Amino acid sequence: ELDPFFRSSCEVRQGDPISLLLSNLAVDALVTILDKARMAGHLTGVVGHLIPGGGVTHLHYADDIMIVVEG
Repeated sequence: ELDPFFRSSCEVRQGDPISLLLSNLAVDALVTILDKARMAGHLTGVVGHLIPGGGVTHLHYADDIMIVVEG
């Protein structure tokens, strides 16, 4: 047990309808963080000369996400 404040009593199995919801919630949070970092100037997305607003910082499809930023 790592934390006494959060105890899981069951697990979510692959294919369970709620797993899609949990995945989307996590991805939405990550996208919000990436967008705020891009707007603050901490990240620069790729192809910024083609896409206004700082370029592409991530690509998301189904259950895959790829983070693409300039070094």
